[in-house]
Amino acid sequence: MSGKQQVKCTHLLIKHGGSRNPVSRRTGQSTSAVKKEDAIAELRDWLGRIQRGEIAFEEAAHLRSDCGSFRENGDLGWFGPGDMQKPFEDASFALKVGEVSGIVDTDSGVHIIKRTG
Repeated sequence: MSGKQQVKCTHLLIKHGGSRNPVSRRTGQSTSAVKKEDAIAELRDWLGRIQRGEIAFEEAAHLRSDCGSFRENGDLGWFGPGDMQKPFEDASFALKVGEVSGIVDTDSGVHIIKRTG
């Protein structure tokens, strides 16, 4: 790590028709027909399951995330200021280690984020 502050996070991304690249990295399928409000509703369901302890965050990310990081259970590794889209970065740095965000909207889609380091 460099001298600048960094965080380590995992995330679950659901893409929709308004995403800058509306193709799931998990399935290879287009998400262009998915409405943003439907993506948010689905993400809320996943968040609820995680909060109730029905599924681990990392397992949910592996099963559902549209990001290529699904292969690593959503792990994005360490990153610092300027490495991610601003809303994602702001949410990540605001979390304490172990905390899970609410829904975060970026150009990539909608996310929930767990800070792991």
